[in-house]
Amino acid sequence: MLVKMGRKDLMASGGYGRVYKGHVMNEDESRVVAVKKARITRRVAVLKNPMLRHEACAMLALRGHPSIPEVCAYGRSQIFEYLALEMLGETIDTPLAFEEGLTMRNLIALVCQMLDALAHVHSHHIIHCDIKPDNFLFDLNPAVRQIKLIDFGIARVYRNPATLEHVQETTMPRHIGTRTYISLNVHDHHNPSRRDDMESLAYSIVDLLCDGLPWAYLEVQSRDVSAIKQTWDGSALCAGHPAVFGAFVDYARALAFQETPDYATWRRQFLAVAPSIGGDRPLYDESDRGPTVGSHRWENGPASPINAFRTALVSQESEREYVTPGTRAWLPYSTWGQPSSVADEDLIGDEQRTVREHLERIEEVPLDDGEGFEKMVE
Repeated sequence: MLVKMGRKDLMASGGYGRVYKGHVMNEDESRVVAVKKARITRRVAVLKNPMLRHEACAMLALRGHPSIPEVCAYGRSQIFEYLALEMLGETIDTPLAFEEGLTMRNLIALVCQMLDALAHVHSHHIIHCDIKPDNFLFDLNPAVRQIKLIDFGIARVYRNPATLEHVQETTMPRHIGTRTYISLNVHDHHNPSRRDDMESLAYSIVDLLCDGLPWAYLEVQSRDVSAIKQTWDGSALCAGHPAVFGAFVDYARALAFQETPDYATWRRQFLAVAPSIGGDRPLYDESDRGPTVGSHRWENGPASPINAFRTALVSQESEREYVTPGTRAWLPYSTWGQPSSVADEDLIGDEQRTVREHLERIEEVPLDDGEGFEKMVE
């Protein structure tokens, strides 16, 4: 797969890489894909287990479910790795900014789809480890009314696929995930399991329900965010809203490390809030004009409306894919984030073989300087 993309095609940027709108050049019909691009080198040594390859393998293991995006191609060079995915739409919190708002009926439809997605991921022995509203996107075609879960770069296996033996609870040197949404146990550096995905899902649902979280966007250390989280139980967080929302927060927090979440029961309890939905597959309905959500009754005041953890786009001046011949310790100044390697125990099978056998290889078409190609900073 030959893909053309320049700096004008940059859509998003984060700590681990960037996302571009990629234009496929070697197919009869024009097609646009989302291309994730990340560094894979420290000096001139290529990482053993690059993150985008790991993400591709997670999505291949989970393919076939309506909440899992299509993964198209993977490739790597001396400096970068690339992952091409189906293009998706806006994040699920986008309706909160619209004049018509997010209705309770549509929130329940989103909750059911998120629960279904997480149940599917967990059924394949995988935990996501970064559940949050920004990682659920609408299908690009609004008629589909389906949301999809993205960003599997830090996903890991929580049990042996053959024996179903669960990993043991231990501690980590640092937490993983986004601190606004990570569980209290992950704040304390416990390794994650299904319970932690569920707690992150609970916070994501409250974020949509209340248009924020009381501990979000604070300029404090992670341990202070954890302390603030502990002062809020489910009923306080969701005061003024149906009791099921607060009950779900408390339930997720009480799950044991190896316990299997009861996805189906909670799906039924949420559906009871909006009985008009009907059917086994609740879908988002843009035409709904019922009661809206996005308010809260927190006694200590509202959360800030800004989102300090949505990384702004970095400078467009960046390194070109080039390694000076004959140099062994050359490293350019770069605005790209540091490369990240996946631990051997977190791999999903033979990842090198998986991408080789199941995915096309993606190659980036070189652009002229006049077309806005990224320049080296030295």
